[in-house]
Amino acid sequence: MEPISLNTTERTQLGKKVRSLRKEGILPLHVYGPGIPSVSLQSETVKVLKAIQSAGRTNPVKIIVNDSQEYTTLVRNVDQHPATGELQHVDFLKVDENKAIEVEVPVVLEGDAPGIRGGAGTVTQAIYAVNVLSKPFSVPNEIVADVSVLIDLETYIKSSDLILPEGVELAGDPDTSVAWIQPPRVQEETDIAEGELGEGETAVIGDEGEDESNEEPK
Repeated sequence: MEPISLNTTERTQLGKKVRSLRKEGILPLHVYGPGIPSVSLQSETVKVLKAIQSAGRTNPVKIIVNDSQEYTTLVRNVDQHPATGELQHVDFLKVDENKAIEVEVPVVLEGDAPGIRGGAGTVTQAIYAVNVLSKPFSVPNEIVADVSVLIDLETYIKSSDLILPEGVELAGDPDTSVAWIQPPRVQEETDIAEGELGEGETAVIGDEGEDESNEEPK
């Protein structure tokens, strides 16, 4: 996987002064991680936006500082204006290309589940991402879960069932349920069939939906 590159320069304007940078189309950035102090940087907002959209949370970004220093990073935090959604600040985590890191990767369901045929239920996805251990350039963009194994209401897809690329290991609980078939909801019946009540009894639906009658308890 080829890294996404972002050219930056060192930033001297800090605190409230960064507002003037944003007005000029420049975005404040930080790079931090093991072995280095936090580095204050800046780059054109349009270039940062393009980089983080391409990288997501799983693809490495090469941060190039003053055309000389380079950091291999992952996007870690994206601050946006609460009202406009405009970018305010981005943090990048420096990583070692040769060491495995823990990363959250999206889980996507694919295929057809035989167990839902005939209205037997619907496929329910419980979690939408799992944590994996992987070297930065081996992190998958997503992990696909094939729901064709869901043949009935008793079958589940667990985290341990996910097929991971070579060099990628599951970091979370292997018994976590990813997906299963949810049976149709049984609606509460309010009509009582004839003959179910004794002579002279009248059915009453209580506040909690339980059937009551005027028969004295025995």
